[in-house]
Amino acid sequence: MRPALAAAGAVPADSASVGERAVRGVLTLGLREGVMKLLAFGGDIALYRLLTPADFGVIVPVAFLAGMAKQFADLGLQPSLIQRAAEPSPRDLRAVFTAQLALVTLAAAVVVLAGPSLVAGLLGNTVDPWLIRVFALSILFSALRIVPAALLERHLRFGRLATADIAGTLTYYAAGIGFAIGAAGVWSLAFAHVGASVTATAVLLALRPWPPIPTIRLGAIRPLISFGSRYQGARLALMLKDALIPLFAPRAFGARDTGLLSWADKIAAQPLTPTQLVARVSLPAFARIQAEPDAVRRGAELTLKWNAIVTLPAFAAVVAFGPEIARYIYGEAWVPAVPALYVLTINAMLVPVNGLITPVLNALGRTRIVLAVALAWAALAWVVATVLTSAGLGFMAVPAGLVGTQALAAAVLLPLAHREFGLRLLRHLGKPTVAALVAGGIGRLVLLPLLTDAVLLVQGGLVVVLVYAGVLYGLDRAALRTELAGLLARRRTGRA
Repeated sequence: MRPALAAAGAVPADSASVGERAVRGVLTLGLREGVMKLLAFGGDIALYRLLTPADFGVIVPVAFLAGMAKQFADLGLQPSLIQRAAEPSPRDLRAVFTAQLALVTLAAAVVVLAGPSLVAGLLGNTVDPWLIRVFALSILFSALRIVPAALLERHLRFGRLATADIAGTLTYYAAGIGFAIGAAGVWSLAFAHVGASVTATAVLLALRPWPPIPTIRLGAIRPLISFGSRYQGARLALMLKDALIPLFAPRAFGARDTGLLSWADKIAAQPLTPTQLVARVSLPAFARIQAEPDAVRRGAELTLKWNAIVTLPAFAAVVAFGPEIARYIYGEAWVPAVPALYVLTINAMLVPVNGLITPVLNALGRTRIVLAVALAWAALAWVVATVLTSAGLGFMAVPAGLVGTQALAAAVLLPLAHREFGLRLLRHLGKPTVAALVAGGIGRLVLLPLLTDAVLLVQGGLVVVLVYAGVLYGLDRAALRTELAGLLARRRTGRA
């Protein structure tokens, strides 16, 4: 990687290596969470077998509304602390905490008072009001998280953040499976969600202590609101776009079909773990070099390419073995969701493009552009899903609306990224895409007849990944060797 960068132009070593640092940040998070993902895979199987699609269909809108309340209670102050050039002072941090505490208290009160009626209206029937009220606890705890998390992200200390996330994941599955075995039904998922949120926040405070002392001097948040409000507005808009499953589906199709769509969306999104980690790293990493467009372009191209390399083989396996994944691993109850799984997998394959361009644009301060795209995207997704539902497409209207607008968003964001920082994406994704197509085709046409149970299915998935790796190495060995050598060399020298 280093010779290639040097040949491209003289860029300071610390900024030119942003892509390498971003990739290594992802590896730091990924290595710590890799084992947890395997445990989570087993935990999901247990929960999907112990509970019904209707149980998940009830908790999906409940958890989403609580999450939306958290987002509305956040003015984007945390990402503002991360993106700003100057180091925040203790006064800044206390002002941010105080503002956040007031907002989350208000949000929790809204969930307690109005949440039950909102959920009952979405599902078309009455649910236990305390099923959503317990989520107010996790909303209140989120105020304690904002400052420690912002400080860790700002300084790229993702290992500690990963530890807190791992603790939350363990709590989620321990509580969820334990209560499900005890026949708690949908309450198992409520306890799991809330317990995970509270545990992750408590561990984060232990790993990055910070005194949560309120202040009456809130003037320090004024410079943060301009960036933060636009950033948060875009996040809320994208949440509303993704709300087709938790908000649109319950009213249109009922709890069972909502549960099926939620399962399909979760399975389709499993390969996106690296994308989520890269997006998490991108804002603080690219904000540090926002004044150097050449370094931003090189870093963005490297992270996008390697994200594709590690996600495409998993997508190939999902496409190759979709019905068998539902039947052999999760149970016959989830087989009706397979058509939605295929469409949502196509949607998920486009997510890395949009999901990694937007944090880079935010890091460069282009929040107005991101907000405008997000608002149009969310509105169009709801319009398309509504029209397709009226046309009689059934619950497939939701996946179709999501994938169609995801493709349109990519058609808008790619030219924007090229204009703002010179992104050249297609030249970096061609070879990984060809390798994924070959591996997926071999899996579907050659391996599938041999896969008659869950164990053989897992082995077939591993074969698809190995075939992909071999084809990709044959197509792109020179570039892969150079890029990996650059990453390893900089890791040994301890720079960046």
